[in-house]
Amino acid sequence: MEGLSKLGIEPLSILIYFINTGLLLVVLTYVLYKPVMKFIDERRKQISDSVDEARLLKEELDKKAAEVAATQAHFETELKKERENLRKFAEEKRSELETEMTEVRTKMLQKAQEEIDARKGELMKEVEKTLLELMKKIVLEVVQHKVPEDVIQASIHDAWKSHKK
Repeated sequence: MEGLSKLGIEPLSILIYFINTGLLLVVLTYVLYKPVMKFIDERRKQISDSVDEARLLKEELDKKAAEVAATQAHFETELKKERENLRKFAEEKRSELETEMTEVRTKMLQKAQEEIDARKGELMKEVEKTLLELMKKIVLEVVQHKVPEDVIQASIHDAWKSHKK
């Protein structure tokens, strides 16, 4: 210890330095280290909780996305079915309308043909009547009343009937 004394170092001062250093470490530990470590632990826990919460939110988001995708797929299949049903319905209605139009067209054509035939018959009767009268006048004029009129009319009628066949 004498060597330390010659250097100007006293053992008591070393002891005081150690005590001061120990006290400083104790005070710093309670005043600074423990609060800093407590803050760091709290922050670490807060970060860990945030990460866990983010993970849970991500899982929920994935579940919701899967549900939305499933719902969308369901609606798409429903839409396809409805579109197919609508196409079939339109095709059936088109067929029905075509059939109905064909029937109406056929009825209209039959009615028109009946009207044409009726008018044709009327015209034929009028023409026949006009021709008979004209032929009667011509024959009467030619014969100049040498043949009786009843015979001429019967002859014209017979000739017309044979010509008509």
